[in-house]
Amino acid sequence: MKKFFREHPILFAVFILLASRLVGLGVVNIIKIFQPDIDIIKDLGWLIQILFASTSVALVYWSGDVRGNGLAKPVSKKEWLLWIPPLILPIYIFLSLGFHVSDPSKMIILIVSALCVAVNEEVIFRGALVKGFLRFGTMVTLFVPSILFGLIHLGNILVGGDVKFGVFQALWTTAAGIAYTALVLRNGSILPAIGFHFILDLTEYFATGENGVHELGFSTEKLSIFLALTILFAIYALYMYFKNTRRLLSE
Repeated sequence: MKKFFREHPILFAVFILLASRLVGLGVVNIIKIFQPDIDIIKDLGWLIQILFASTSVALVYWSGDVRGNGLAKPVSKKEWLLWIPPLILPIYIFLSLGFHVSDPSKMIILIVSALCVAVNEEVIFRGALVKGFLRFGTMVTLFVPSILFGLIHLGNILVGGDVKFGVFQALWTTAAGIAYTALVLRNGSILPAIGFHFILDLTEYFATGENGVHELGFSTEKLSIFLALTILFAIYALYMYFKNTRRLLSE
């Protein structure tokens, strides 16, 4: 089976996605049997994310192709510097929404949730899925997994999230997916993407006090500005990727 998944990385990405969901949602639903009054999303969202991430990473190590799935150091330490300009995104979130978490235990839960979301999503979408789509060419790899990444976030609407936020989230996660993929292809590692993804989500969680599924309403203006900034991030990342590709071809 390991050989099969190494030869069919797209199917491996699907397997990781389904297996992590089965483990995460299976465990919390067992808990709910014994504690029926508990809210799975609000009370156990952090546990779900831990189970998602740990299952995803465990399966990558089980496959025996850790480096091929992006869990390796970037080709150069300088590649980390490319993620400094996009920090305008978490800075904008902080300046526009502020910081609304004071309970230390709540902070820990949100930190753990943000880290696990970043690990899980990057392992699946910029690790296994990107590896699988590379055989179809660069443009397909840049856009198809990113569109799927955006569409999967529409699921937050189905579990109680604000509809307008969910639609905007699908759009900017598509743009962010393109940016992440371009820089991952450039440096051969998902580790910087995990780091940036963690910072971005953590800023959002600290600003809202919620871990990803937002019942709060946000102004269309703020959502539109954030979407525009994310699109600029995608343009920047694509420029840095193709600039590096041209340089390598000329050497």
